[in-house]
Amino acid sequence: MASQVKRIEKEFILGIVRDKKVKILLLAGNGEWPVEIQAFSEDFIVFTHALPPRLLRRGIRYEFRFLCNDQTMAFRSRTQEIKETTVTVDYPEHLYRNLDRHYSRRPPPSELSIAFSFKGERFQLSYPTTRGFTSLLAPEPSSEFEPKDIRELMRDFYAKAEAHASDRAIVMFKDRTPETLEERAITGTGKILYIPTAAGGLPSNDPFKPPLIITKSVMTDFFRSEGVPADLAGEELDRFEKNKRESGILSELLVPVLFQDYVIGYTSMSNKTVGRMPFDTGTVKTFHTFARVFAWSLATNGYFKGAPKKDSTIKAQVLDVSAGGILFTCESTKAGESESQLQPDTRLDIDFKLGARVFAASAVIKRSYGDGERRYFGIEYDEFKPEDFRFLFETLYGRPFTDADGISIEGFATNKGPIDFTKK
Repeated sequence: MASQVKRIEKEFILGIVRDKKVKILLLAGNGEWPVEIQAFSEDFIVFTHALPPRLLRRGIRYEFRFLCNDQTMAFRSRTQEIKETTVTVDYPEHLYRNLDRHYSRRPPPSELSIAFSFKGERFQLSYPTTRGFTSLLAPEPSSEFEPKDIRELMRDFYAKAEAHASDRAIVMFKDRTPETLEERAITGTGKILYIPTAAGGLPSNDPFKPPLIITKSVMTDFFRSEGVPADLAGEELDRFEKNKRESGILSELLVPVLFQDYVIGYTSMSNKTVGRMPFDTGTVKTFHTFARVFAWSLATNGYFKGAPKKDSTIKAQVLDVSAGGILFTCESTKAGESESQLQPDTRLDIDFKLGARVFAASAVIKRSYGDGERRYFGIEYDEFKPEDFRFLFETLYGRPFTDADGISIEGFATNKGPIDFTKK
């Protein structure tokens, strides 16, 4: 995470940069231009430069980036005076270190247009919808569950569930809607109902990343969404947990089977026999894996064949572009629809048109944040043809792509090392 440098340390760092004549990149036009600190005070910094005069304008804020002690640092400053070989700027109010990205984002060039869409086909199904959007990716290889044969997969579930639970089932929502409170909770939240012990009730905290389970606070919010007055939601939670204890259930686990923005079913497991071990987080992980493999198996075996397709396009406004990704804000036509489906790890297809050149890439949503009015999304490229990537890079930064650049681009580190964009 980026962090702000404190005032005294900021002066110390700028002093080192000046004394060691560290190259600082000034971002102007469509290029990165090396400058050096000649002098600074509490009011200004004077840089030496060799920029074309037409690229700098007085009173404009420019971005500066540099490396100090192997840390990427950046600040923005407004120009005070521009001369042939020097430029004077305001002393920066803020200096940031440990930036998430090594390459600055740029406003999209006027000749660049970008279109986003959800990766793969999206279906219009008659299943209960849930919050968010689950990208259906091929599951990681698992020694526990084989997705090729659905019947064999279901036999594996029942065999493993029998070792954990006194009661187990796979329930599908085809031709039926959620009826019980538990079914409404897992479909409404898209999360797992996990009660380790009836005596303890729902967990207070979610140990999983990303969050997977319905905690006490999530359940309280769910009750409010169902119309329970805010001041009575806590009492409703107490009543729910009390009913579990009185029902004879000692431990319970309901895992929704998620497909895109639908809950197509769920797995149900419970213990009512004294002496059986309570479900632990390992049990949750095992059957969460099953739910993902099961959804993949259903899709690849034609379970949704013939279902009408949804429009996969996303109405978005691009704010800036970099060598590693894009920042955009969503322009949803339905209240919150697109935003709710753009969750971290969602994969997107991107179509670029840059001048006369048309090319494509894919990306993953890595972060999102809001400012009270709009929602913003930061994505990282994860698939890009090398020749297209180099063309985008050179257009954005006004210089050739080098070997060193390939190591520092966000989003491209792999177990085998960074992807080499210098090879065709």
